[in-house]
Order: sequence, then structure tokens, then C-alpha cells
Amino acid sequence: MAGCPLCLFAGMMQNGVMRVTAARTSIVGLLFLLGACYTVAPLATPLPVPEQRIVAQVTDTGVVATSNALGPGAQMVEGIVAGADNTAWDLRMVRVDYRGGTSVVWNREVVRFPRSALSQATERRFSSSRSWLMAAVVTSTALLAARFLGVIGGGEGDKPPPPPPN
Repeated sequence: MAGCPLCLFAGMMQNGVMRVTAARTSIVGLLFLLGACYTVAPLATPLPVPEQRIVAQVTDTGVVATSNALGPGAQMVEGIVAGADNTAWDLRMVRVDYRGGTSVVWNREVVRFPRSALSQATERRFSSSRSWLMAAVVTSTALLAARFLGVIGGGEGDKPPPPPPN
């Protein structure tokens, strides 16, 4: 399989500098991809509506009040509203960010937050137009990179066939 694009790419990645550069580029690209699919805006109403996806900061009192459910040091939560009133919000948890930079993905377990436990709540909404735009950028970049590396089109393999024998 010496001619497959993946094998060619793997052969080029033997150089340590190229591997580090490719890893950094991949990480930056992944962050752009994840960010491009969503828009973030302040909540339009004081209480979020059911099925609304929100991201909120956990207050200092909230860290203490929810330490049994979230663990110590929760800093930010992301979840889908299961119910909300003036005293508490019930969230189906998607992700919790902790002090120190760690993040834990949840499986939509419901956690009840006293209203004083969360602040700076914003709505996180999927954006199909941004996603399509990002898909176009990624696709065109991949095609340009493949063309530049000689994986597709052009190259020495395009020699005309020899003339037929007389």
C-alpha cells in the first residue's frame, strides 16, 4: 500500500518537527470546528425554558452547595434545562469544567441547582449556517493541502502512454 495517501502522509510524519506542527494544527482546527457549530447569547428571559441548552458559571456558594453532585472545584457547567423556577434550576448535565483546567463530559444526568449557585447564564444554540461554512473551509483546506502535497492531481504519474508498436 505504498501509494495510498494515508501511507504517504504517515511516511512524511516521521520527521518530529512535522509531527509536532501537525498536532498543533489539528488541535487549533478542532477548536475552530467545535466553536463554529454554536452561538452563545445571553438568556432572553430571567428563567430558561425547558430544552434550552445553557452554560453558566458556578458561584462560590454553588461550589459548596453542589459539591456532592459535581465534586469539588466546579467552575462552569453546561446542560439542557429540564425545569426551572425562581428557586432552582434542573439541568441535564452535558459538561462540567473544574478549576485547574479539567473538563468532564456527563451523560445528561439531572442535577438540581439552587438559583444562587449559578451566575452569568448564557444560551448555547446550534448554528447550521456556521457549521456549513466551517465544513466548506475544512474541505477546501484539505483539498488544497492534498493538491500541494501531490496526493491528488498532477505529478509525475501523468505521463502519456507510449506509442503502439509498428
